Amino acid sequence: MRIKLSNRLQAVAKYVTPGARVADIGTDHGYLPVYLVVNDLSPRVIATDRGKGPLAAAGQLVSLLSLDTQIDLRLGDGLAVLQPAEVDVVCIAGMGGMAIRDILAEGMPVARSLKRLVLQPQRNVPAVRNFLVENGWRIVAEDLAEDDGFYYEIIVAEPGEMALSEEEAEFGPLLLAEGHPLLEDFLLLRQADLTRLLESMAANNSEESLRRKEQLQGEIARVAEVIELQRQRVGK
Repeated sequence: MRIKLSNRLQAVAKYVTPGARVADIGTDHGYLPVYLVVNDLSPRVIATDRGKGPLAAAGQLVSLLSLDTQIDLRLGDGLAVLQPAEVDVVCIAGMGGMAIRDILAEGMPVARSLKRLVLQPQRNVPAVRNFLVENGWRIVAEDLAEDDGFYYEIIVAEPGEMALSEEEAEFGPLLLAEGHPLLEDFLLLRQADLTRLLESMAANNSEESLRRKEQLQGEIARVAEVIELQRQRVGK
């Protein structure tokens, strides 16, 4: 059976170290673990989820493909179902950035034993980057994936030291440095979303609303500046 991943999960799978033992936290239907095993990218994957329903669905797929000896299904929260040094790589995809941060913070003994993290936060991405560099991780790769008009950021981190500027935390140090081919489209979409939000607040002039408008105007200006710098970089 051929497993086809979404562009988002395909980008996550791309950064799993070949031959590594992997844990997929919040596995949902188990597509990523099955893909990693079927394509010989990992000899063993632990697939975890806090929901019985999604884990049962993953179990059905694993059983259908007779992968029970290579994919271990575990019910539980975050890294609590893992032992230190039990896996080499942890993938956490499709969760909010604050949830990812909390999972890593609460499971620090396990996290510190890992060789690599592959993370795909849905929102609050700067909080993830800042947490990583503040807790002994360095960002070694970043990627963007597009699915159905939405853009997803992938962050790959390994133990080490690095510093981030505010701009790098916001937009991604390697996305900026390497000029990712999807970066301009990603930033233009963010700019449009922020502009629509600002326009929707036009009639509200409360003190709190005025503060928020000023904040949005600053964010829009920062995005525009980064877009212009990227265009200059590639000679547009």
